[in-house]
Amino acid sequence: MPASGSGGTLDGSAPSGRRDGVDGRATLGINCPRLPAQPLARCRPWRGITTLDPSVVAVMFLLGLLLGFVGLGGAGFVTALLIILFHVPVHLSFGTALGAMFVSAAVGGWSHLREGNVDPMAGVQIGLAGILGAYLGGGLALATGGDTLKTLAGSTLILNSMVIYLRTRMAPGSRSNPCGLSPLASWWREIPSSAAIGLVSGFGSGFLSIGTAPWVQVGLLILKGTDLRRTVGTTMFALAFMSLTGAVRFAQGGQIEPGLLAAVVVGLSCGSFIGAKFTKRAPRPLVRVAMIVTPIAAGSLLLVAPA
Repeated sequence: MPASGSGGTLDGSAPSGRRDGVDGRATLGINCPRLPAQPLARCRPWRGITTLDPSVVAVMFLLGLLLGFVGLGGAGFVTALLIILFHVPVHLSFGTALGAMFVSAAVGGWSHLREGNVDPMAGVQIGLAGILGAYLGGGLALATGGDTLKTLAGSTLILNSMVIYLRTRMAPGSRSNPCGLSPLASWWREIPSSAAIGLVSGFGSGFLSIGTAPWVQVGLLILKGTDLRRTVGTTMFALAFMSLTGAVRFAQGGQIEPGLLAAVVVGLSCGSFIGAKFTKRAPRPLVRVAMIVTPIAAGSLLLVAPA
């Protein structure tokens, strides 16, 4: 029986030297199947987050500081970051953003209320009207493709920032109580404008999952003549109603995951609570600039985010 030499085969022949391995190295005549190329990270299937991911919490905390300061719900920003940084599917990121925005808006709205930055009557009226609009918009979003949703949301955010810029260059109108109306009479007097703001903003919030804070702010500035600083607080207060309804509708469609939602909520809530405390102390021009730049940045991220 022939002995096998060093580096030889059992029959004494030289190794074949074929390069069939997946890394291109020579093999000993063994046919190794070539593995398929790995997909890009952004195309990896979503495997879920079952615990509080520290990286998600940290990113959302920093975002919450900004959102609490400018009085924006920030669902568009949250959606874009979840898609780009953590590869979350579009509809799941939209539903998660709305759920997190509810907690963030509720905490930030309460902080603004304590700081005196909220018109309670306008906030409640707009929020209640927004419930109906958000539920209808959420149902439409579940039936719309992800690429279409993020494109519409990103474009709308950019357009809204331009509207805010034009409007904030002018002084808000005056909506004083000229005849000394009672609180009940004032309530009924404000319902038409509040219902218009709430229904339109609520539908946009549920459908596009962007919070539509610019819509509420422009409505308050134009229809009610609200002061800029109170516009910030009242907007966040009203967004709590709309975002909760939108999140419930997405949850009915199976587009909310508890682990991911918890991580986003913890980071945003802590950040927005702290950020809201600086609105009243900040110079008015700085608040205006932040209100304009934030939607532009969020919209741009949504447009470039993979579907």
